[in-house]
Amino acid sequence: MSADGLEVAGLGFAYDGALAVRDVSLTVKPGEIVALLGANGAGKSTTVRMIAGVLRPQKGAISFAGEALAGAPSHHVVRRGITLVPEGRLVFPQMTVMENLQLGAHIKQRAAIAGLVDYAFKLFPRLAERRGQLAGSMSGGEQQMLAIARGLMAEPRLVILDEPSLGLMPIVTQEVFRLIEAVNKTGISVLLVEQNLHQALRIAHRGYVIEKGAVVLAGSGQELLADSYVQRAFLGR
Repeated sequence: MSADGLEVAGLGFAYDGALAVRDVSLTVKPGEIVALLGANGAGKSTTVRMIAGVLRPQKGAISFAGEALAGAPSHHVVRRGITLVPEGRLVFPQMTVMENLQLGAHIKQRAAIAGLVDYAFKLFPRLAERRGQLAGSMSGGEQQMLAIARGLMAEPRLVILDEPSLGLMPIVTQEVFRLIEAVNKTGISVLLVEQNLHQALRIAHRGYVIEKGAVVLAGSGQELLADSYVQRAFLGR
């Protein structure tokens, strides 16, 4: 395992005694897209919230770039190079595109923010066209682009995307996945939580399948796409 990567071992978490995650281990190497897959309620979002510092693991270990992070608060995790783009986009609807982006750079020096905004606009030209528009007035796909761009404003080495295609039309979903590939090509690692297995595994280097709070399968994107269990359980084949 590279010292620059993410390593998660034996995570567990319960909500008021109801077990949500019981045994999740995974790795994300530098420059990889890794998909975290499973049905609703499988434990995917709980897992990434623990990695991002939103939830404190009740068991297990998390390390990134050689530093132990299990139980660290979210602001510390962001400063160490991990950002979470949460499910549901959660942009600030009464703020403009520009203001949303600037909030994403809150840990950065003021002098660096203009350059980060320019970087975001190069990756997401549509946002540049709408820089003064209120986020709440944009389409779902545009809001998802903004949420991803805002997550990149902290200059992460690893970005976690929780259900980025949720609620989007198929043609918009394809565009979002193209943007995820573009982000990855800049050298940023991606941990991708998705129910759209076919799209996720098409772009992922590797993937993990979670069922009832535990990893039940792991392999390359192509291996998982060809796996008979994945095809029966998730692709209806």
